[in-house]
Amino acid sequence: MSNIAKLSLAVGLALAAAALNAIWLSAEKRPPTFVAAGVDIPAGQEITSAMLAPIPVPGNMEKLREALIPFENTATLLGRKAARAYVKGDIFFQRDIQAPQQLAEFEVLGPFKLISVGSRFTESKTKVEDSQLDTTGNNITIEVSAKFDERTRKLLETVDPTRSNRDEHRARIVAIQVIPKEDQKAAAAADTKDVVYQTISLEGITNVPRVLLAGDVIRFVVPAHGSL
Repeated sequence: MSNIAKLSLAVGLALAAAALNAIWLSAEKRPPTFVAAGVDIPAGQEITSAMLAPIPVPGNMEKLREALIPFENTATLLGRKAARAYVKGDIFFQRDIQAPQQLAEFEVLGPFKLISVGSRFTESKTKVEDSQLDTTGNNITIEVSAKFDERTRKLLETVDPTRSNRDEHRARIVAIQVIPKEDQKAAAAADTKDVVYQTISLEGITNVPRVLLAGDVIRFVVPAHGSL
């Protein structure tokens, strides 16, 4: 082989090595992509491919895969309901698709201003034994909107006596919450210009504060629709 041929071969090998090195360096500088929200996604919204976008995340791929969802695995999210609200650009985590499905979910109805309460909730100077406490027949009266705003409508649907007590999927009140005194002014009660009084039975509600006072602002806890 002539010297020129040898020189040409050496130059060719050097150029090939340089090209391969450039490709390798380029790949190293291009981090793997993971799933992120391409648009704002409200909690509970069914996820579609159009809502998702790739986002590069530098770091160790194997460790990142333990916490994040590789973009090539986007299909694992499709058809699921968003576990939380996402803002465009938020990254999806593995825990978002591995959250326990058996946990019950709850929501609150209210707030409502308490107008009057049953005898069980009248403060007394003498101690009443637990065995003497009974919710049966006790009622509370609250302010609600005469125009049947959303919270009033939901509450009335929940306590509707025409719904069968044998219906296992019937919405029900499971607890009553009292908003702390310092937060009651900030809680939006019904419009005082257009209110009516509504009586609610406490029968069957086991988680009720021991003392309720007229003027308190309260909320009713019910199972979320998807948990009924």
